[in-house]
Amino acid sequence: MPDYLKPGRRVLLIVVLLAGLLSGSGVAFADAGSNPLQPADTSSPRATLQGFIETLNDINAQILVVIKSYLASSRLYVSKQASREIDRITRQQEGVIRTLNLSETPAALVDQLAATRMLQLKEVLDRIDLPAFGSVPDAEAMESEEFKRWTVPGTEITIARVEQGPRAGEYLFSPETVERLPDFYQKIADLPYKSTATAGWYDRYRYGGGGLYKLIPYRWMVDLPDWSKHLVFDQPLWRWIGVVLVLLTATLVYLLVRRIAGAWAKQDAASDLRTLWVQLTRPLLLLVLTPVVVHIFAENLRLTGVILEVTTLTLWAVFTLSLTWAVWLGSHVIAESVVAAQDMHTGSIDSQLIRLGLRLVATILSITILVIGAQHLGIPAYSVIAGLGVGGIAVALAAKDSLANLLGSLLIMFEKPFRVGHWIKLGDTEGIVESIGFRSTRIRTFYNSLVSIPSNTLVNSTVDNMQLRHYRRVRTTLHIRYDTPADTVEAFIEGIKQLVLDSPHTRKDRYRIRLDDFSDFGLQILVNFFLDVANTKAEQVERQQILMGILKLAESMDIQFATPALMPVPEAPQNT
Repeated sequence: MPDYLKPGRRVLLIVVLLAGLLSGSGVAFADAGSNPLQPADTSSPRATLQGFIETLNDINAQILVVIKSYLASSRLYVSKQASREIDRITRQQEGVIRTLNLSETPAALVDQLAATRMLQLKEVLDRIDLPAFGSVPDAEAMESEEFKRWTVPGTEITIARVEQGPRAGEYLFSPETVERLPDFYQKIADLPYKSTATAGWYDRYRYGGGGLYKLIPYRWMVDLPDWSKHLVFDQPLWRWIGVVLVLLTATLVYLLVRRIAGAWAKQDAASDLRTLWVQLTRPLLLLVLTPVVVHIFAENLRLTGVILEVTTLTLWAVFTLSLTWAVWLGSHVIAESVVAAQDMHTGSIDSQLIRLGLRLVATILSITILVIGAQHLGIPAYSVIAGLGVGGIAVALAAKDSLANLLGSLLIMFEKPFRVGHWIKLGDTEGIVESIGFRSTRIRTFYNSLVSIPSNTLVNSTVDNMQLRHYRRVRTTLHIRYDTPADTVEAFIEGIKQLVLDSPHTRKDRYRIRLDDFSDFGLQILVNFFLDVANTKAEQVERQQILMGILKLAESMDIQFATPALMPVPEAPQNT
């Protein structure tokens, strides 16, 4: 840190304040008539280099005025008027940053590294010999050059024309130069400044804390004891203490909110929906806390170098994964909330369609988030997409049966050949459908066993849905003795017909009751009619009603039912 910023030199600061200080605030302000929208001139290497150096020299002078005025006052933070001046200076500085081609810098690091790279480049240019600006190629000179780039003599600092994109045609410090600036700075750090240099600016930025009007007052940074400014991995010790405190506070907030959410869930322990909402608080908390921690690290504690890059990329990776987690889990929470709000059966096709639809939306969003997040972290999008494509093919080959079952489930859900609660027959399996899942359908048999049938098998099989019958058929055969008089048989048949016609739950236009055949042990009477009832329970009640009527009719007419004659058991063959 420069000597003039140390506490013992503050009295001297009052004497050396610039002549342009305003009497009310002690701050010199730029000309209010200057155009704040004026972009940096990047029409040639000369314009870019000259504008970069001269603008930063001017900005540094303005910053020193603010710093000196602030330290000479008794304020903890700068005044509102000085804050507005700092904002104006910052906007000026953003114009200078636009002379750097940051197109190959990860988007997650652009905001954090831009100022650092700008000041590192200024430090390098302030210590090396530069040609006169008049000898640097201008726009007219570059028109005749085959390669649209210029390198500072004796260095690898290059200003190159942008060939494509929204800034095509501008001359900017090349991406290679921007990437290598930390190395360039390390090599020239021990060289003396030139007379026109902005000496100490980069050190003030690196070790001076969060600026003049951030969360941490700049005065505190100046008043810190010397031991706290000892560098550990290029960061002052006080900054590491701040990192620990920030992470500890974020962890405590996370655990506190989790505890409150857990207590809320325990108020209704039987509610699975509450448990799901509590689980959703985990990624949501990370989504809130992560950007806050990134901001404090970069803007208030002002981490620098490799430490800043590693922490920023790690935290934004956590943010991306947390957002993916939140979308995936949130789709499940929303689906279950809709099912519960509509009082749907949890295993019904409609509820499964809601779950599946939201899960598909969540899958698409998750893939999109991962691709954009990876690109934000500096991983090329095409690499992520290619990786997802290769991974998708591998998963598809390894799980083709599962995918077939999923497609089978989709067909069942859209065609709806049956629903939960329906009585179906499938080969040797017969029972009530309990649930229709993404992989299989579960049937509760009449033996009370549970059969799981893969959806792919179900789709390719013949399903007899007994529940969708408009009429329930009753078909049986009665056998009466041969010695029953013909008139009695005829009267018995007419009596059964009358029972069917008198019932309010039978179909009157379709029934057959007749003498059907002469069997081996009696006269065979066919009884075939249809019941008009809503469900199996009503069917059983009405079926019993009519069959009991037939039994009572036979008793009243003294009709005897025939039984099969006992057949002789054949003798076993004798061994000869």
